Amino acid sequence: MKRLIAIAAMAGLSATAASAADMASPVAGSAYDWSGFYAGGHIGIANGHIKATDVQQPSGGFFTDLVPAGTEGFDFSDTNIAGGVHVGAQYQWNQFVLGGEASWTATGIRKTIVSPYFPDSDTETGRIQHYATVVGRIGYAFDRVLIYAKGGYAGGEVGFKARDNDALVTYEQNDWHNGYAIGAGIDYALTDKLSLGVDYTHIDLGSKTSTGPNVFDNGSLGDNPETYKVKARADVVMARLSYKFGN
Repeated sequence: MKRLIAIAAMAGLSATAASAADMASPVAGSAYDWSGFYAGGHIGIANGHIKATDVQQPSGGFFTDLVPAGTEGFDFSDTNIAGGVHVGAQYQWNQFVLGGEASWTATGIRKTIVSPYFPDSDTETGRIQHYATVVGRIGYAFDRVLIYAKGGYAGGEVGFKARDNDALVTYEQNDWHNGYAIGAGIDYALTDKLSLGVDYTHIDLGSKTSTGPNVFDNGSLGDNPETYKVKARADVVMARLSYKFGN
């Protein structure tokens, strides 16, 4: 799936570049000035992968002791819609464009699986609810066409839930993860104010280990708390529309 998304991203960037090239061929300087503050929205497709590993063996309750230590875990993959808002500022010097951008994106990434250890009773769910990025950008302008690369911080809220439907008990954690974002994209200035673009971003939210109680449906707590290490990442392709303020 990551290969498919990468191929889609490159195809989208190539198509946009080809279309833009018909309207603005490379020149020694750039007649259009990309400098200024901008804000906008984005929407697209995100492919996420989450892995939750029980690091408390042998006292945890959602796996079997027959599984070798360090391998008892759950994998989740889902492709879903994502969208949000972004703001940034940039400065153009000759044809080079330097800037920074912050974004917030909500995702529909959510996957529920049947437990490989107790398929008759247990289900597990992983999700990436939303993430934020703060990145630096460097680009090269061909008049109204801007090609750029970016990299910086990414943080997001990642959830994991394990459910025993026979015992009527649930373990759940929702934590903020910190990691990084890298990517590339292309923008085309439709007017002096509006630009349309395609953007690919790889989001790595790292891992986080959390301990919490098993909670029965009647509100009581189980005897053994659970400790899971959860890792998350996503590959995202977005269509972007931005408005540039000022002259």
